[in-house]
Amino acid sequence: MGATLFRRRTKKDPSVFHHNTMSTTANVVSFRNWLAEHGGGFHRQAQFVEVPSGFSILAVSDLPADTTVVECPFDLAITEELAQRCLLQILDLKEEVEISGWTERQWISLYLCCHWIFEKSSHLLHYAYVKTLPSASKLRTPLHFTRLELELFQGTNLYGAALDRERVWRAEWSQCRNALSKANPEWGSKFSWEYYLTASTYLSSRAFPSSLLSPAPSLLSSPDTKPVLLPGIDALNHGRKQPVSWVVSYADSDVTSRKKPKISLVLHSPFTQGQELLNNYGAKPNSELILGYGFALSQNPDDTIVLKIGGSNERWEIGRSARGAEGLWNEILTSVQQTPEFSSYEDQLDAASTMLDMLQALVDRLPPDRDDRRVNMRPEVAIMLDYYVEGQRDILESLMNFAHEKARLAIDQARAEGIEIVLED
Repeated sequence: MGATLFRRRTKKDPSVFHHNTMSTTANVVSFRNWLAEHGGGFHRQAQFVEVPSGFSILAVSDLPADTTVVECPFDLAITEELAQRCLLQILDLKEEVEISGWTERQWISLYLCCHWIFEKSSHLLHYAYVKTLPSASKLRTPLHFTRLELELFQGTNLYGAALDRERVWRAEWSQCRNALSKANPEWGSKFSWEYYLTASTYLSSRAFPSSLLSPAPSLLSSPDTKPVLLPGIDALNHGRKQPVSWVVSYADSDVTSRKKPKISLVLHSPFTQGQELLNNYGAKPNSELILGYGFALSQNPDDTIVLKIGGSNERWEIGRSARGAEGLWNEILTSVQQTPEFSSYEDQLDAASTMLDMLQALVDRLPPDRDDRRVNMRPEVAIMLDYYVEGQRDILESLMNFAHEKARLAIDQARAEGIEIVLED
């Protein structure tokens, strides 16, 4: 069973959702109380435990399968609309925003940052939530790498993706800072790049698609969906293939009334005392996990590499065991074949040779297994590099095997036509 989603209209016994006295910090206590006061909460046997990356959620005692571990009312969700509404009550930004056309990331990130800029404001609704989020020093996405750590990813797609992301986010931060400075120069001076980077990283690592909160909920993103933060729901770490459901509940039988709707996270596996309770972020390659979340999985079966032929706009996402390679092969074959309607064995051999040359160049560019500079990497970043490069190398090698097989089939075709092919070393 994988991650599923459905709607439910039955009430839950509120007694199982209350403050856990084993919580380790005052911020966690405040957050749990705040969530409960608004109609949400954690299961009483779910305990926050501080770890180097922030918090993990552990089972205080054994939990049976199909346990609802956390609930969050819709009205606590941080959406672009909520961020706009709250910020425009504090800041005179309307004209500036209409000119610059801010993204939902800018609105939500600035909203989060204002919780740090303004120590107390009645227009900011999520102080209890923001105080439980990991500090910038605990984040490990590539934009939080040291310069050396990022340089050690050179030769991979992730290196370029990190540079592109920083360029885009810095431009967004500059727009927000200019608007904030016009409203109040002191506020603009407090709005640092580190603030914006931290808030944007929260969004990349914790957000759900807005379609999850629709009357017909869906986890599938589309051009119309936007990122949404769901306090509490986003607290659990990732477990690949962990069977979970995100459940939309309504307090009364009339769904159209939308009276205090909630979203809940249900874990379908049993958990033993002391075991970490895990969510399921879906099938994601290490490139996405590192760039957006700041961790990687060993020998991740969902790893992919994105390849593009020079001069083409087509991008091909290839997985392990050369999964999805046929599209890439067909594009290369089309580019070399002499007759558009037919590919000869010569065309296929040329395509295989072209593909192998391209793949070998990519393998040669990958970071080496040994590099004296690695001693200066933080261990958790070095692990991400190893896991990521292993996946990229494995996929490229599987693609090379794929190309060799195409060459073998072309030779068989030639022999069937009475032509003996001798390949030079």
